[in-house]
Amino acid sequence: MSDAVEVVRELSARFQAGDREGAFALFHPDIRIVQPASLPHGGTHVGHDGVMAMGTRFAEHWDRTITDPGIAAYGDHGDGVVQVTTQTWTSKATGRSATVDVVELLTVVDGLVTEIRVFPQDTSSLGATLA
Repeated sequence: MSDAVEVVRELSARFQAGDREGAFALFHPDIRIVQPASLPHGGTHVGHDGVMAMGTRFAEHWDRTITDPGIAAYGDHGDGVVQVTTQTWTSKATGRSATVDVVELLTVVDGLVTEIRVFPQDTSSLGATLA
C-alpha cells in the first residue's frame, strides 16, 4: 500500500472522528480543492483559509453523513489516490435529503494533500434538496 493511500486513510479517519484540526494538519498550506460550480460552495478553493471558507458555505446549507469510504491508489506516479464515499446531504432549510456517491481524486506530496478534485454523482439531486 502506498504512503499516499495511508495519508488519505488517516485524513478520512480524522474527519470522521470530528478532528478538523488534525485533518487540516494533513493539508499542504497551498492545498487546492475543486468543487462543482453548480453547488453553493462550488469553485476552486486555495489554502487553509479557502478550505475553511468552503466548509463554512457548505455548512450554511447542509448537514452531511459520509459512509463506506473506499480508498485506493491510482496513476503511475505514486501520488494519486481515489476515494469513493456514499454521502447523504440534508438541507438545513427544507429538511430534504439526497444520498449520492462522491468520487474524490487526491494528490499527496511529501505526506501532505496538495489537491482534491470532488465529483458528486448527481449535483442536481443535491441542489434540489435546497428548493
